[in-house]
Amino acid sequence: MRKMNPMYRAMLFVWRKKGKTASLFLTIFVIAVFLVSCFGVLHASKRLSKDIRTSLGAAFFIRANTTVSTNENGQTEVTENEVHMTQKEIDEVMQTGEIKFCNPINYGFAKSDAIEFIPGEKHTKESSMGKVTALRFSALAPDFAEEAAVLTRGTHITDADTGKILLSEPLADANHLSVGDVLTLTHAELGKEDGAYTDEIPVKTAYAKVEVSGIYQWNTKSGSEKPTATLAENEIYASLDVLNELGESERGIYTGEVGFYITDPEKLSGITHSVRQLQSIDWTTHFIRTNDFQYRKIADRLASLGDLVKILLVLASVFSAAFLTLLFLLRMRGRMQEAGILLAAGIPKGQIAAGFLLEALSVTIFALLVSYFVSYGAADVWGRRLFDGLQPHLIDGKTLSAGGTGGVPIENYLKLSVTETLLLYLCQMLVVTASSLVSSILILRLKPKEILSRMS
Repeated sequence: MRKMNPMYRAMLFVWRKKGKTASLFLTIFVIAVFLVSCFGVLHASKRLSKDIRTSLGAAFFIRANTTVSTNENGQTEVTENEVHMTQKEIDEVMQTGEIKFCNPINYGFAKSDAIEFIPGEKHTKESSMGKVTALRFSALAPDFAEEAAVLTRGTHITDADTGKILLSEPLADANHLSVGDVLTLTHAELGKEDGAYTDEIPVKTAYAKVEVSGIYQWNTKSGSEKPTATLAENEIYASLDVLNELGESERGIYTGEVGFYITDPEKLSGITHSVRQLQSIDWTTHFIRTNDFQYRKIADRLASLGDLVKILLVLASVFSAAFLTLLFLLRMRGRMQEAGILLAAGIPKGQIAAGFLLEALSVTIFALLVSYFVSYGAADVWGRRLFDGLQPHLIDGKTLSAGGTGGVPIENYLKLSVTETLLLYLCQMLVVTASSLVSSILILRLKPKEILSRMS
């Protein structure tokens, strides 16, 4: 009675009917690859959206108001109010919400015997100086955040650094300076007299010993029609203590823009509303500028992509279930004679249905195992095309030092957990089981004579 055993008959059919087995295998294989790939993309869009919200998604900036006027020649002049923010005011702002980092800025000028600055308009030895932008986190400076400049060597300046500077690549190369070199800066002040640019601090009394922490490259070109001190290539980024040592700023007082970087862009509006209620800041001389454009652009794209994938998944799931049911019905119509003979031989309907089911499940399990590896390759290709440039740079001290290069690889978002994958495969096996049983019942509910008469 071995030939009547459902498992034996199932394996025998799979082995002998290679064409039908291959067609079922390919059908289930393609459906499995498509569904796992879609779920991987949907999973990635949700995780990306969450991580982007908790990374550097939005910021607001507090700075002095500007006054616009027209001079005697009819030209428009923009004058910034001579106001500042103190560390006490910054601390109050930091307590208003989920603010991750703040980045106050001071500006000044500096010279060095070790640096010959790149010549600009009306260059002289006296006007050979560079603009200094002193801040806590150089990676959060607008030029680096907007990728107008990029760190090429070394590390960025963080709030843990003292006596550190960044130099542009052209300036460093022209003076044979590299990361780790130590030099001395002195204070300077750009002035203009009789059409010539001058240094308004001719007698030097303040000096700061600094180390080159990193070297950066501009992605944009600067014209030489500007004074030497304001050429982009001559700009020096420095830790806040450098300008304090040069006497061009005071500790805990900031004359430049102060940036605040929040943990959740969705809360930007509420946080800025709370900040505007602070009485310690004179809002007649200050204003808030917000920036969540990058997050909004990415979030909207991810939301649209997620909705599209959900629609594809629903359609694919419904179509796959209907197609598998139809496929099994067609397969069973071709095996009506076999079913009739087995019934006439006295084999119970349950055993016959079990044999058909075992055939389907054996092919399904093999197809799912093979599809596992192909699915992630397909999901990786999809992900790289759909999410290119979207992976967030998770901001912490390490990535700020490296220049925000700590982005999570996109393939990490596309991987489903073992539990999720097994659940997905289990659902597909349940669909195959249901389709096989439905097609079997539609045939086996008939009597042997009815089956044989239909065959004739």
